[in-house]
Amino acid sequence: MTSGNNINIRRANLADIDAIKQLADAHRRELGFVRQPSLLESIGRQELFVAQNDDGVVGFIEFHHRRDSQTTLYNIVVSANYRRKNIGRLLMKNLEADAVKQNKSVILLKCPEELLANSFYQRLGYTLTNVEPGKSRRLNVWTKEVT
Repeated sequence: MTSGNNINIRRANLADIDAIKQLADAHRRELGFVRQPSLLESIGRQELFVAQNDDGVVGFIEFHHRRDSQTTLYNIVVSANYRRKNIGRLLMKNLEADAVKQNKSVILLKCPEELLANSFYQRLGYTLTNVEPGKSRRLNVWTKEVT
């Protein structure tokens, strides 16, 4: 997997679950409630990457390769202490590379419209294709074709 700036991006394993859940819980406002069984399922499907350095797990990205040509990004988080260090970009690059390897051509994600993460997706070349009402807040729908 890709690494840089002493950051290693790798597939998550069961030993990472506590650190991943702790990160998810610390970012509940952005992500909503992330259930541990869902994270465990993603680890089992090999659809969860972690960003790790000497301090431990500092970020993760959870996704699903659908049976059609699409990969859906569920969650991406980088610890506040490690933001603006290209860790999110590395996680996204690994997701995109894995999608291509799995013969997926489109990545789709939804992001609450008030979050700063929307500008992150735009900088990475994602296109705002729709806005949905969502259950409790409006969601921007972003897509990117990957090859």
